[in-house]
Amino acid sequence: AAKVVAAVDKTYSDIQSVKTRMMGVTGTLNQLKVAVATALPTGGSNEGAQINLGFVRQELARAKDAVAKFKEAIAAAVDTGGAGGGGGARRVMKDDKSRTLYERVGGDLNIETAVEVMFAKCLVDPRVRSFFERNQRKMQQIRKKVYQFLSGFLGGPKLYDTTNVKPAHYHMNITDFHFDALMDLYGLSLGELGIHADACKDFLAALNRVRKDITTGCTVRMELAFKNMEKGKDGLFKRLGGEDGINHFMERFFDIVVVDNRIRGFFQGSGKDIKTI
Repeated sequence: AAKVVAAVDKTYSDIQSVKTRMMGVTGTLNQLKVAVATALPTGGSNEGAQINLGFVRQELARAKDAVAKFKEAIAAAVDTGGAGGGGGARRVMKDDKSRTLYERVGGDLNIETAVEVMFAKCLVDPRVRSFFERNQRKMQQIRKKVYQFLSGFLGGPKLYDTTNVKPAHYHMNITDFHFDALMDLYGLSLGELGIHADACKDFLAALNRVRKDITTGCTVRMELAFKNMEKGKDGLFKRLGGEDGINHFMERFFDIVVVDNRIRGFFQGSGKDIKTI
């Protein structure tokens, strides 16, 4: 009986390994797809397209390497009898809470794959897309730093100085709304990798501990702005010339709007009453 249990556990482990590598291949190819798509202009024309060929070649090489490893994983599973056995209900992935979160989510391979999947989701999510959509080199740097941070943060190799988290995000206008969106995307990504529900829950709870470090900059600036408004020290309002200056600005703005075919349709019928607008 012990040998049967061990064989089943080995088969399950092999299947999870294959699934993880498959997700890695998918993440790499999706990044390549996004890279090419964002480099092409809208309207179907290739004129003016600027694609970083070096980056494309690099990502294709990564994809080929991932596919090769994926094939090796399948072959290894078959050679060790991973394809044997009958059917039955799908086993629930085991979770040992005595281990570190790093180990519970599957180690560096699962973490790196989760970052790839999460990043791909961020690039198409309007809530957080603006924070991640950069040139290819910058996006690759962001993914690398996120992976390095998570590695040490979850109890694995320490590859990132966590004291940099707050200063690195201080000047970004990241609110709780944005952070909650990232938590949602991380949860979805971990779920797609087949990580145990308890490990996912504990991962998100741990990640929530850095919320304050990431949102502090925006929170501080918003509080200062509110205090300045309460004290009548709104510098921008004064620099614009107060109410009269803003009314003058809106008058000039509307003069431009009514002759711009791209947006004047939104203002038609409103006359030139600035207060109505």
